[in-house]
Amino acid sequence: MPSYLLHLQLENSISSLISRDCSVFSMSGSFSRYRPGTQVPHEPQRPSSSPPSNTFVSLNIPQVDILRPFSDSMTSQLPNETLFAILEHLQSNTLIPVLRVSRRFQAIAERILYANICIVETLPRSSPVPYATACCFKTLLDRPHLSEVVKRISIRWQTESGPREQYMPYVEPVLETMNRALRSLTALETLELAFGLSGGTISSRGILEGCSFPALRLFSLSGVGRGSLNPKTHPTPTPPIEWFLSETPSIQHLRLADCHETLELQPSDLPFLTTFRGSAPTAASVLPGRPVQLLSLVGHEFVTQRDLERIACSSARIRWLDLSSMSVTPILLRDISRHLFGVEYLKLKLALRHTLHHALSGISLLAGLTSVLGAFPELYQLDLSPTNIDAISPGNAAEEAQLCTTWARGCPSLRHIVFPSKIEWILNEQDMWIPQAGSPPSH
Repeated sequence: MPSYLLHLQLENSISSLISRDCSVFSMSGSFSRYRPGTQVPHEPQRPSSSPPSNTFVSLNIPQVDILRPFSDSMTSQLPNETLFAILEHLQSNTLIPVLRVSRRFQAIAERILYANICIVETLPRSSPVPYATACCFKTLLDRPHLSEVVKRISIRWQTESGPREQYMPYVEPVLETMNRALRSLTALETLELAFGLSGGTISSRGILEGCSFPALRLFSLSGVGRGSLNPKTHPTPTPPIEWFLSETPSIQHLRLADCHETLELQPSDLPFLTTFRGSAPTAASVLPGRPVQLLSLVGHEFVTQRDLERIACSSARIRWLDLSSMSVTPILLRDISRHLFGVEYLKLKLALRHTLHHALSGISLLAGLTSVLGAFPELYQLDLSPTNIDAISPGNAAEEAQLCTTWARGCPSLRHIVFPSKIEWILNEQDMWIPQAGSPPSH
């Protein structure tokens, strides 16, 4: 029987036994398009808006309670490897009830579900306990055989603003459980922790002490320490993370969005680092001597010349520059071009309150970028989609086409442009700028 028919028959058979619904959580985002033949530093893919089958569902998965004897001759004769290959393509809302089909199906589906754990929790002050997180890590402790299958963990807590003291008594026991479970996950490849509690007393050492991740490739930590809060009102600095980075040389992708201090790293630390996301002061202390090619800066619109000089000391040329998480003025962009002139892919959010050209209005004021873009001799793609379109009139196809032509005169290497309207324009082989199919319609 063809494999696709077998897949369909098995899914239909499973669907006839189950009818429970459940919810999943996902995150997404990235650069849009690359020059043909160019390889972007690879990051483990995040779940798309259509969640994959191996995304953790924040439910308390029950022990096996067989719905009815499962004796279908077709599936009972299949080896576990074949069932695994089929079930891993199913959606999470199908896999959760599969746990109740039989003990054999539970063992297989459980390994798929726990390979990719993704939890998003809203923690209002009226209910500050992260129950889903606590349930997940307690399950990992109770079922130690699952530790070898967990490859990715992503935890995101959404908290209310204000003092953090009220949260601490409720989250600290959960973080202790998390630490105990993380110690056993030696096969982990991706760890993303966003606690949303900047200004609190959470310590990275309390979460990661005793952990060893020899296969870890992506590490992301935010929502701990002082973050971007005013040092005058929050004098306690962010707890050090250098000790963990030094003990985890396999890290290739590092995200420290809430770290605004310099890190004291040894030259031998993070030898394989290729992408970094964080503040300019932190980037200036991390990048020198390391092969970072993709840089994403966060924070304020002011970056010192000293930080830019240090950032430019990476051992590899920075080709991808993402400034979509900060407001970028033409002056800052000009300063960046003096140090990172080898950028090929530039994504930014313009601070349009700083008028680019006083004689122009609406989308036409973007023409003032021409001289700035000309300072990037290797620039291939310009992505302005993060720019707030409410700050300018949207313009029409003719105005956008004219801007493409104007910018290309100042920056001859430019081939791909994304406007704040999200419309993409590509320079074709006939040197004509063409809007891409599927882009939002021009006004």
